[in-house]
Amino acid sequence: MAIVTMEENLSIRYICEEYDLRIYGTLTKNLLQEIISIHNTTPHATIAFGRTLNAAVLLAASSIKPHSTDSLSIHLSCSGPIKEILVQIDGKGNVRGFVGNPTVDVELQSDTLNISKALGAGVITVTRDLGLKEPYRSVSPIIYGDIAKDIAYYLLESEQIPSAIILTANCDRNGAITRSAGILIQTFPNTPTPVIESIENKLHTDFSLDKKIEAGVSLKDCIEELIGKEIKELGLLKLQHKCRCNKELLSSILESVQTEELADMINKDHGALVTCVFCKKEYHFTEEELQKILLKKEKIH
Repeated sequence: MAIVTMEENLSIRYICEEYDLRIYGTLTKNLLQEIISIHNTTPHATIAFGRTLNAAVLLAASSIKPHSTDSLSIHLSCSGPIKEILVQIDGKGNVRGFVGNPTVDVELQSDTLNISKALGAGVITVTRDLGLKEPYRSVSPIIYGDIAKDIAYYLLESEQIPSAIILTANCDRNGAITRSAGILIQTFPNTPTPVIESIENKLHTDFSLDKKIEAGVSLKDCIEELIGKEIKELGLLKLQHKCRCNKELLSSILESVQTEELADMINKDHGALVTCVFCKKEYHFTEEELQKILLKKEKIH
């Protein structure tokens, strides 16, 4: 078993055979810091994105094959000022994502954290691409404005899996990430009812993943304290920020732009600068390149 430090970016799978529990954990402090630095997020966007990031890692660990090209994404489409959050992760641990309104705090003008207000109403869409003809998508409403509770609701209603999920992401006054982690516990028919009740009771009373990590308690110890039994590590996956964008992909996106708009890029702007929404990398398209895209588009139609 590898020694895990809080500074690593990891997805970890555990099992508790005696209680018939599958448990997944994640540590993403440095990963979250890297991504929010790209998007220059303010605190509400940072924390909402961090919790979504941890949820995506946990769902991927529970449903896609490690080290594969399979992928999972969580998309929050919100009526609140944050607008949307999207996180994608593949079986190799490559992660990318963005926030619709990274400076949401300017609009909220609130000194206290209110993620529910930032999100508003909306839907969560979970997409799994398992290499089949079509990705599998499932949609669930944002009911609570609490990402952990809404993901737990999704798992119960859409996947029929009773689960407990704990998400934490925090930053200091300067926006630097101090903690980012998550735990997902999934029960099965043979899980003893008293065990489930004990976990639920702890989560509703005195258990705080955030405070325990702040105190230096390891993720494994946090889980064992929560379930009251030793767990066995099944495997871990290193996580890293990696975008899949390239000029060819951006070119295909430009093909979906209206013909009139493409013509304006050619005749008025004499080129185009396209920015990847995930990593902010810029791609320059010359007039000639845009002409080729326009000709290809006209041939198709």
